[in-house]
Amino acid sequence: MPLPRLVLTDSQRRLLAELVLQPLPDPAAGEEADMAIYGRGLDVSEVLADVRELGFLGLTVSEDGAVVATDLGTAVHYQALHEAAELRLVEVVRLTEAVEDSHPRLAHAVRQLARGDVSLDQALASVDQ
Repeated sequence: MPLPRLVLTDSQRRLLAELVLQPLPDPAAGEEADMAIYGRGLDVSEVLADVRELGFLGLTVSEDGAVVATDLGTAVHYQALHEAAELRLVEVVRLTEAVEDSHPRLAHAVRQLARGDVSLDQALASVDQ
């Protein structure tokens, strides 16, 4: 079954990434929770709003005073990471095509590296030849 297509804000994506790593104290729990949230570099007011929205979407749940990512939330997080990696690879291909005429050995080495045909050291060595 395909994952749902969700449009998350930057703060929601960041919170979901944090929750995949480790649960976070429920932001409604008080000052100790606020300190833990600040300690992870998050804004308490954003977390409070985002927790509600992510919970509504089924990506997080509150359990025993903590907010945790659900299996769906974890899958959505890793799907987003995968899609970002694919986009970066497309950009590398476009760059390679752009420099192919002026740097053919570099373009060839990058293509081989992207396909997994050579290691980084082998690709670098082929450019230095």
